[in-house]
Amino acid sequence: MSIKKTKTYEVLAGTEALIISGFTKALIGYSDFAGDLIAVYDLDKCIDIFAEDMPYEDAVEHFYFNVHGAKFTMGNPMFVRLDKNI
Repeated sequence: MSIKKTKTYEVLAGTEALIISGFTKALIGYSDFAGDLIAVYDLDKCIDIFAEDMPYEDAVEHFYFNVHGAKFTMGNPMFVRLDKNI
């Protein structure tokens, strides 16, 4: 794991931020949302991770239905589409 990712995990430790298990490659940082720190993930990398185990179209549907659309708790992660992926 890179030093930047390690520091991101250290910052988020002990906060309400939801860290999604198995998505280390997609974690790109953190943000302040209404005074709380939240994890920020690369949306396309999240889909790519699911696509390792299922067809791409199924991965897209799975992500939007089970992850993006889920309301976990305080500290829900943010998913962004990066310019380089458009």
